[in-house]
Amino acid sequence: MRTILITGATDGIGLALAHLYQREDARLVLIGRRPLSTLTDPLFHRANYCQLDLNDEHCMAALSSWLQEQGIHQLDLVIHNAAIGYVGVPAAQSPANLRAMVQVNLWAPIALSHMLFPLVERARGKLVFISSVATALPSPEYATYTASKAALEGFVRSWQVELAAEQSPVALQIIRPGATRTTMHAKSGANLQKLRPERFPSAATVAGFIASKITHPTRTATVGALNRLIYAVAQTIDGLVDFAWQRLRRRSLALPAGQMTQGERRHCVITGAAEGIGRALAEAFAEAGYIITGIDVDRERAQQLTEAM
Repeated sequence: MRTILITGATDGIGLALAHLYQREDARLVLIGRRPLSTLTDPLFHRANYCQLDLNDEHCMAALSSWLQEQGIHQLDLVIHNAAIGYVGVPAAQSPANLRAMVQVNLWAPIALSHMLFPLVERARGKLVFISSVATALPSPEYATYTASKAALEGFVRSWQVELAAEQSPVALQIIRPGATRTTMHAKSGANLQKLRPERFPSAATVAGFIASKITHPTRTATVGALNRLIYAVAQTIDGLVDFAWQRLRRRSLALPAGQMTQGERRHCVITGAAEGIGRALAEAFAEAGYIITGIDVDRERAQQLTEAM
C-alpha cells in the first residue's frame, strides 16, 4: 500500500486528488488549515488528517510529531498542492498578504521537502510540486502569486539536477495546471463576474490529469493542450507577450506615482549598499545627484560608506 501526503487537501484540486487516491486504496496523509470538526466529508478522520497552517512557522515541527504518532516512517508520494493568492498590484496589498503568499507557496514546500526527504528516500518515492501555467506569462494583479510559483520552479529544477548527479532514488516533478474551477478565486478577492470561473475545468477533471502525469517520469508537465500551447508560445516570444498584456490591460489598480517638481532631488534606496555592487551603485547615483538611503547588515561598513559620501 502506498502512502501519499497531500497539502491543501480540504478543498479544490487537493480534495479531488485525495478522493482519487482513496479509490486506489492508498494510505492518505491529508494536510489542511481547517479543524477536523468542521470537515463533513467522511474521507477525513483522525488517522489521516493533520491540521496545519503552512503560514505558521511552527507547522513543520507539528507535522513531524504527528507523523511519528501515526507511525509513518516513509512516504511514496508527496504532492505540494497548497497555495494561496490575492488579487491586486503589490503596492495595494497588505504586507501580511504578500508574506503569506511567499510563505505558503514557496517557503513551505521547500521546508516540507527538506523535512520529508528522508521518508521519501526510504520509499524511493516522488515529490510533486503543483505550480501554474501562469509562470510562463506576465500576470497583472497576480504578480506575487506568479513570482512565488516561478521561484518554486527554479528551486525544483536546480534540485532535480543535483539529485540526478547523485543518482538519488527520489524523483521530483513540476506540474502546471491552468485556471481551475475552485473556491480559490473567491478567496483571492477576484471579481467573479468578470473572471467567470464557471468556464474553467472542474477540480476533479484537473486532478485526473495531474494523477496521470504523476505516473510518467517527466520532470515537468503542463495540464491541458491549450495550456501547453500557451506555455510553449510564451517561452519563445517573451517580449511580444509582455507587449500584448500591456495593451490588453486598460486600467491599473495602482495609484499614479507623484510628479517630480522642478529642482526636487530624486531619492534612491539601495539594499546591500555597504560593499561590492551595492556600494558602486550608491556612489554612482550620489554622483548623479540622488539622495541615497543605503541599507546593509554590516553596520561598520555602512558607517564607512556614510562618511565617504
